[in-house]
Amino acid sequence: MGDENRISSFQDLFNEPDYSNKTKKSHRRLFEMGQITSIQAFKYDGTLYRQYEGAKIIANLDDFVVVLLVKSKVMEENINWVVSDPILFFFAKNRFYNASITLNKEKNNYTYINLASPFYIDNGIIKYIDFDIDIKSYVDKDFNVIDWQDFKNSIVKYNYSLKLIYKIYDELDFLQEQHCTKSGIFSKKLIDSIEKVLKESGDI
Repeated sequence: MGDENRISSFQDLFNEPDYSNKTKKSHRRLFEMGQITSIQAFKYDGTLYRQYEGAKIIANLDDFVVVLLVKSKVMEENINWVVSDPILFFFAKNRFYNASITLNKEKNNYTYINLASPFYIDNGIIKYIDFDIDIKSYVDKDFNVIDWQDFKNSIVKYNYSLKLIYKIYDELDFLQEQHCTKSGIFSKKLIDSIEKVLKESGDI
C-alpha cells in the first residue's frame, strides 16, 4: 500500500472535546445513511496496513457510527479476502476503540475490539490508528485481552507516549466495565435491534 495513503498525525485526537457551551446533544452529520464507503486502518507511524471496501453506513447513534460489512473486500499488503458472515463495525465517538461484531446463524455473535484512535474522516473515508492491542469476546462469555506482546513491541517501535499508554489502559478498564454491565457494544438488545432492522430491510 503506497505512500500516498500515509497520514501524518492524529495528535489532535487526544484533545478532549469542549461540551461546555452545548445545551442539547445532537448527532454529527457524518454520512448519508446507506452510503457506501471505505475504511482504512493505520499503524502509529501513519502506514496504511488494512483497507475495507464496500462498507455501508447504517446508523449514526449517540455513541457510535455503525457500518455493515457484507461480502466486503479486505486488503492487506500480502493478502486479500472477502468478508463471509455479516459484520457490524462500531466506531465509537470520542473514545479510543472500535469493534466488529460478526453475526452468525447460531446467535453466538463474536466481538473483536481494536484499541484505536477515535475515527477520523478524510474525503469520505473512515480512518483510524490501531494500537496493536485487542479484545476478543463472545456474548455473555469471556473478555480476553490479546496481543500484549505486540502492544509492548509497538510501544518501543513507535515510541508511544505515556499519555497514550495510560489512555489505552483507561479504555481497557472502561470496556471491561461495559462488558460486566452488558452495555454499549456488549448490549444484546442493541445488537439484536440493529440485526432485526437489517433483516427487515433485506441487507442481511
